[in-house]
Parts: sequence; C-alpha cells; structure tokens
Amino acid sequence: MATLTPDLESMAKAGKNIAIKDVLRIESINLCFEENGKTFHTARYEAMIKPRPTKRPRQLVVRRGAPFLVRLLASRRYDPTVDTMVLVFTIASYGDEQPVFGNGTEVYVLVGDHSEPEDAEELSDDWGAVLIDSKDRDQGKVELTLKISTPSHAPVSRWMVQFHTRLDSTDATSTTAIKEPMYLLYNPWCENDPVYMKDNAWREEYVLDDSTLICKPSGNSTRMTSWFLGQYEANVLDSALYIVSEVGNVKGPTSGNPILVTRALTGALNSASGYGVLQGNWTDNYEGGTAPTAWTGSVKILQEFYDTQEKVKYGQCWVYGGVICSICRALGIPSRVITNFESAGDHDASLTIDYYVDDSETPANGMTVDSIWNYHVWDEAWMRRKDLQNPDFDGWQVIDATPQQLSDGMYKCGPCPVAAVKQGFVHVPYDGEFIYAEVNADVIYWSIGTDRTPPKPLDIRTDQVGRDMSTKAIGTNERDDVTAQYKHVEGSAEERDVMKAAMRFSSQRFSNAGLAKRLLRSMVNESNGNEEAIQLELKCNEELTVGSTFQFEVLVNCISPVSSVEVTGKLVLRDSDYTGRHTDILKAIPFAIRLEPRESKSIVVPLEYKEYSAMNMNKTNIKATCKANVKGSDREYFKVHTFHLSTAAIELTLIEHSASGPIAVQVDLRNPLPVPLTGGQFVVEGSRYTDPMEKQYDLIPVGEAVQFIYPINLTHKGKMVVSATFVSKELRHVQGDLTIDIP
Repeated sequence: MATLTPDLESMAKAGKNIAIKDVLRIESINLCFEENGKTFHTARYEAMIKPRPTKRPRQLVVRRGAPFLVRLLASRRYDPTVDTMVLVFTIASYGDEQPVFGNGTEVYVLVGDHSEPEDAEELSDDWGAVLIDSKDRDQGKVELTLKISTPSHAPVSRWMVQFHTRLDSTDATSTTAIKEPMYLLYNPWCENDPVYMKDNAWREEYVLDDSTLICKPSGNSTRMTSWFLGQYEANVLDSALYIVSEVGNVKGPTSGNPILVTRALTGALNSASGYGVLQGNWTDNYEGGTAPTAWTGSVKILQEFYDTQEKVKYGQCWVYGGVICSICRALGIPSRVITNFESAGDHDASLTIDYYVDDSETPANGMTVDSIWNYHVWDEAWMRRKDLQNPDFDGWQVIDATPQQLSDGMYKCGPCPVAAVKQGFVHVPYDGEFIYAEVNADVIYWSIGTDRTPPKPLDIRTDQVGRDMSTKAIGTNERDDVTAQYKHVEGSAEERDVMKAAMRFSSQRFSNAGLAKRLLRSMVNESNGNEEAIQLELKCNEELTVGSTFQFEVLVNCISPVSSVEVTGKLVLRDSDYTGRHTDILKAIPFAIRLEPRESKSIVVPLEYKEYSAMNMNKTNIKATCKANVKGSDREYFKVHTFHLSTAAIELTLIEHSASGPIAVQVDLRNPLPVPLTGGQFVVEGSRYTDPMEKQYDLIPVGEAVQFIYPINLTHKGKMVVSATFVSKELRHVQGDLTIDIP
C-alpha cells in the first residue's frame, strides 16, 4: 500500500492547532453513486445499480476531464493547519502491469481546502481534489465532501483509490481505500477530450443508446435489423477493458488515446492473427459454436470471452461490427455501425476489382484475388486526429474488425478519417487505400479463353462499388444514407478527379482500369463488326422470398436502327454467400435468338424452390451472369447482377402491458417453406439485464406456426429492445425485433 512521499511531506504545513492530538481517520467512503451517475451519464452501468443485479458490491463509473464527488465519514473535522490528506490513484491492471508514478499510472493528489483562494477557482485539466463541504454527523463524526478532478488525457482504466491522512505535528498517519476499483471512461461531454461530441442528440445516439440497427439487404430493398449493444450489462465494461489491455496490448499509459485503442481493437476482436475474441467462419459448418446469424447482440459474446478468455465461435462482419460498437460505447468513444453495399475487397492494391471469367462464365479463382461483398459492415468512431495535425480529418473514423487485409502484420483496419476517404487521400493512416477501394474501386470483368489468349476486358463498371451506405438514423429506427460522406456522386467530375488523386497517392501506381478502357476502345474501333450491337439486362421482378419460385429474365436489346442480329448466349444462375466468393451453379440456360433493328426480346428462366433448396444455407443471394455473342463479331457481351434473397420475419407482440403488472413478449413464426423445418432454434434477448432465452423446435411442419412467451424484467424503466433470431437446417437469416417503452 502506498505511503506519503517525501515530496508531498515537504509540502505539508507546519502544525498550528496544537489542541488536535489524533490523526484524522476516515471511517467510511460514500462514492455518491446517484449524483455521479447523473452527472456523468453512467447510472445505467450494471456496476452502478442498487441493488446490483449481480449481487456484487457497487463500483463507481465516471468519465475523465470533469470532477466527481466523494463523501467521507471522518473522525473529526479536517483542519488544513495541521492535517494533510493525499489521494493515491493506481491503475488496477487485469494482467501483470505494475503502476508506475513516472508514466501516469500511479498518481498522488494533495487535497486542497475550498477556503484557499487558489482552490476556489474551477479545477484545471489535471488531477486535483478540493474539500468543498464539512457537516457534523452523529456521535461526533464529520462528513467531508471532496470534489475530485481527473484530466481529459487520463488513462481509461480501472483505478484503485486510497485516502491517506497525516497529523503534521506528530507524523501519525491513517489510510483507507475503496474496496473495489472505480472505472474512468472517455468523456464525449468534455471539450478537451479527443472524443468530444458537441451535439447532445448525437451523444444520446452514439454513446448512450444500448441498442442499434444494422442495415442488410432483403429482396429488392434493405431492412434494418436490431442489434443489442448492451454496454451497460454485467461484465461488458470489464470485458472491454480486458480486451484493450490484454488482447490489444494497449497498456495503461496509452489507454487514454482513442486512436491507439480503436486500432488495437480492430485486431483484438478477430482471431485471424492469433489470440482474439471472435473466430470468423464463412462456411456452412458451425459445429462447436453459434452460427453468426443466431447472435442477437454483443453481450453473450463479450461475457463468454471474459469468463473463459477463449475465442468465441463464430462471427461474420455484422457480428464484428456490433461487438466493436459495444466496446467503444462502453468505454465512452462515440461509435456507429455502417453498412456498405457492393463493398470491394482490393487485395492487390490496384484500386480496381478484377474478375477473370473463363468460357464457361465461371470466375477463375486462381486468377481472381479481389472480391465484392454484397454488403459489408464496419464501424465509425468519433475522435480528433491529433496525430495528423489537420482538423479536416477530425470526426468520424473508419474502424473495421473483420479480418480481410493484413496491416502492420496483423488483420486490423483503421482508424481512417472518412473525410480523407472522400478526398482520395489513401496515404492517410490507417489503411486508407483499402478503405477507399471498398467504397469507390472500379470493377473490371476480364475474359480468359485459352492459355494462348491474353485476358481481354468484357465490361468496366465505375459505379458498382459503394452503394447505399447506411447507418441507423439519430433518434429513429429509420435508415440514414451516408454515401455522400464517403464519396462524390458516381460519375461526376469530382468523383473521377478523386479517383485520379487516389491513384497518385496509391502505393501501387498502376490501375487496370486504364488498360481495360484502352483495350475496349481499340476493340470497338476495329473492324469485324465489333461496334456496339446489343445491350443486355438482367431482371427479376419477384420479391425473392425464400420458399417461392423466382422468375429471372434476360432482356436483349438490338440497338442498331438498320441491321438485324443473331445472338447466342447463356444465362447462369448461382447461389452465393454475401461475400461473393463461394458460389455453386444452380442452373445454366443457353439461348439463341434473332433480333430485328431496335427489337427487344426476353428469355424468362424460372427457378423453383426444389432447384435452390439444396444450396448452402449460409448463402443469401442468387448471382446471375449472362455472356453473349453476336454472329459476325468478335465482341463479347457480359452482364452480372446479384439478387438478394429475403426470409420470413419473426413477429414479436407485447402482451400483459400495465403500469404495475408484469409484461411479456409473444414470439410467433410460421414456416414459410414447402418443406418441414428441422433442428430449429430461437434465441430471444432483451436489454436491461433481462436474461436471454433459447427455445428448441425439432420439427415445424409445412404451413404451421410456433408461438411462445418471453418474460420481461420490469426493474428498469425507459426504452427496451427485444431481438429474436431463428435458425434451422433448412432456413436461416430469420430475425425480428420490438422496441418497448416501459414507463
């Protein structure tokens, strides 16, 4: 236990009140949970609740950069003429890190008296403590109220606090300590904190809200799916701090730097580089773990990891996105989840996505290293980038924990300023090149006929990547489109200028897009009828609900006003997971048609449930490709389109709702498939310390529905979100959610 240092002893005043013979003793410590919880917006943390749901002693949770209150029950009044009081703060490490005075992980604070003019002023941005009030209590005891300040740059960690008192005339000392560590978090309400966020509505949404919505594709549109962040739940804050320090290896002295912390988190949350929180799995085999589609939130993941300190199985991008958002909000870093549709993975740093297709229209996996995910989920964290010394780069920063690309020898990504991405400044740390390509790479489809034939471009798409970028809107359950924050309007002069700037800053100053455009121009300018003769379009007007028959259509248009054409081609339908990497052919239909000038014809291809029911149940899309030739021309025409499947939704209904009585949620799901569902499992989870529920159904017959009740904990008031997922051998990606306002 720490003792007073000689430096502090030399600061002590000479004793004046010789009548005082006994050292001041602190008999109990009141951490003012209610007052501090309200001041710092931390009252909802499980550690602050009375009675605490986990039955453990309460622990104080406050934010740095602002003073908090502590009340001490003392043996007598504090007399600054004879008494010295010193507070000793030491970081409570989860590992073997030892507090050191020189690096700021051990701090000595001399308590001042409010009667002294210099201490009456507002406390500076530093460690400090002032006695602001003294009140007589029973049996001669005195209640001393301290206002304790912490700097806006203090380490974000658990802290032990000791209260040392000394009677200067005799050098007699007494020491009392808080029994459990207190938590010191980032402070978005403090202007000096690099995570300061001015707008109160933004802070409510991006710091305090314990649930969010993640945008995903569904049929011909998008849907917002609920994700319970649960930053206030039991052990989540402990898990967050443990992950930062012991998995991310960010120790006490730098734990207050949000740049280093968020970067470390993007590597610590995945296990691709070794020890990490979540094991990714993009197969259809989830044996020994939980399917990514079955998670309803972050809490069970973080609690399981904290309890076992073993990686949790399994995660995909939206799971990584939800978990890192939970950790950031738990620590006090404003964060939100972003979905990028048609998200590119540029793995050769060319700023282009190159797909090589052979004569069977099958992607040549040996040559194709890039990818386009139907959607990808990452996060943004809000902070000032002091390291870049450019205020234009302050604000939202991309952070991504999904393991895709090595960065500094590990699978991590960010933080990178969103503003830098929009300007094409791909050299700005961290990982700007990869992130820029995710939202704005050009896409080139190449044909490879034989070993003797060099690749030739089939199509160039400059507007395919980075669409409908989405996050939850502030204060509502609506979708907020943030595409304009990442890039200019596709095809505009500004957007193309940014691409040129990105190429100048790129680590590989070569783009296949330039070569492909030159080759296409030369092919069109050559003879042999290579001028543009037809146009292809792929359509599906169905809702694409799993269980129904889909009608796909190839529309072929003759664009010549004078010449007829003979066209041969093939439509290939594949099932595909959302990463676009894992595909299997479901149906391949060749066609041959003759078109008169300006004529259009369509080829309709039905796809029945029995034809796609054997597809890998992790796959959520139908990828359609069409390759065609015009007789008398060497020109090849190519079109690709991904159609998103939608599934039935779980219906959640509030029942038994009254101001004083119990409430519950009724969960309903009807089998939407023409076959029975087997091995079904529901997972239902509610916020505010309500235990999750798992429900098993071995068989749900065709056309039948299942129904059960999920009870709600009424201990806490306000908004509550209930989320449900369902998986079976035949059906996945089934979800539902309900928002409840408990008065």
